Amino acid sequence: MMKKTCCLIFCFLVFAGCNWSNRPKYKRIALDNSLLWKISGNGLASPSYLYGTDHLIGGNFLDTLPYVMQKFKQCKAVATEADLDSEPLEYKSHIFLKHDSLSHLFTPDEFSEIDRTLTRFLPWPLLKFNHLKPVYVYDELSGFISERTASKTNHHLDRYFREEGRKIGDKIIGLETVKFHDSLLYDKPLDIQKKSLLYLVRHIDQVSKSRQTDFNLYHQQNLVGLEIETTSKIEFTSERMDGVIRARNNNWLRELPAIMKQQPTFIAVGAAHLLWDCGLINQLRLKGYTVKAVTF
Repeated sequence: MMKKTCCLIFCFLVFAGCNWSNRPKYKRIALDNSLLWKISGNGLASPSYLYGTDHLIGGNFLDTLPYVMQKFKQCKAVATEADLDSEPLEYKSHIFLKHDSLSHLFTPDEFSEIDRTLTRFLPWPLLKFNHLKPVYVYDELSGFISERTASKTNHHLDRYFREEGRKIGDKIIGLETVKFHDSLLYDKPLDIQKKSLLYLVRHIDQVSKSRQTDFNLYHQQNLVGLEIETTSKIEFTSERMDGVIRARNNNWLRELPAIMKQQPTFIAVGAAHLLWDCGLINQLRLKGYTVKAVTF
C-alpha cells in the first residue's frame, strides 16, 4: 500500500474546513501568469530561477514548456521543499495510530459513512486502514479524486527536478527534511484529522471539482486564477495556512540568499508559495532582488 504524494497546500485547505469563521488575511498581489521566474540583482553574479510546482503533476508537463529546462540547465544547484533522500525507513511509524484504531476514533455511523465513500474510489475497505491515522486515509482518498499525471514512471515535478539536476552534477538542496514536511500533516491533533476526513467525505464532489479547477489553472500557468481560487475557498483560514505557507516561506527566505549567492540555483516549490504578499516573489522583491516572469 503506497502513500500518495499529495499537494500539501490542497490538504490544508480542507484541514481548515472545520473553522469557517476565520477569513483569509493574505493580500493578493499583481502577478504575471507564469510558473517560472528569474531572480537577479542584489549582488547575484548569475540569475537564479523560481518555479512553482504542483505535487500531483508529472515531469512530462515540462514538454509543453521547453524553456523551463533551458533555464534549469543554466543553474548549478536545485533546491526543493524537502530533502527527499532524508527520510529514514523507521520514520514510517509516524503514519500509525498508537494504541488506538479508526473504528474506535469514529462512531459506528461515521465509520460506515467513511467506508462507503472510500470504497467508491479505492479497492480497499476502511478496515484495511484501521490502525493508520485519519490523515493517511484522507491523503489516499484525496489522491484518488484529484486529477494527477504523476506516476511511478512520470515522477512529480519536485522529484523530477532533483533527478535531472543529479544527472548533470548539480548540487541538490532540500530546504526541509521529509520528517518536518510530513509532520505538517501527520502531527496535527487527531481531533482535527477526524473532522478533516469527515469534511472531505461529506464534500467529496465539491472538493473534487475544486481540485479540477486548480489543475486547469495550473496548466494555464494562471497564478492570478490560483490566487483567487485558493483565497475564495470557504474552508480556507489564515491561521492554519500561516504554518504551511507564511512560516515556511520565511524560513526559506533566510536560507535562499546565501544559496543563490554561492551558485545560480533552480528553486522548485509548490506554486502556492509564490502567491500573495507573503509569497516568495513579493518577499524576494522586498529584499532587493529583481524578480521577473519568464515565458519563453
